[in-house]
Amino acid sequence: MRPWTLIVVSALVLAGCTTTTSGLMARSNDTEVKVNNRNLGRDLSLSGLNRAMVGGRLQARAELTSKASGDLYLQYRFVFFDATGKALESATDGWQQLNLAGGERRQISALALTGEAVEFEVAVRRIVDE
Repeated sequence: MRPWTLIVVSALVLAGCTTTTSGLMARSNDTEVKVNNRNLGRDLSLSGLNRAMVGGRLQARAELTSKASGDLYLQYRFVFFDATGKALESATDGWQQLNLAGGERRQISALALTGEAVEFEVAVRRIVDE
């Protein structure tokens, strides 16, 4: 009985360490939005990725549109990359909260901390009540 307990506990620990974000993700150099959560993909549209230089630094923008009839409680984050593909620090490294009403459209943005950033990735996930 003991080996089974160890296996179950190990599986639970490994499941808690997953780095996959269940939601929507898009990269500025790709036209495709990756959907890791079909339910969120039905309720939310991620589009309008664009970039601009502001004071020598890359500003990333994306548009979120709710296709749901009720409120969506979301988190999003931007990750910036240099020319070699290395992830860079940004002013908003953590997840930012966002609430969208049914049918609401909102633009989100972030600014790279350095002028080294040339690409970005944006990820959006649903806030899960614990």
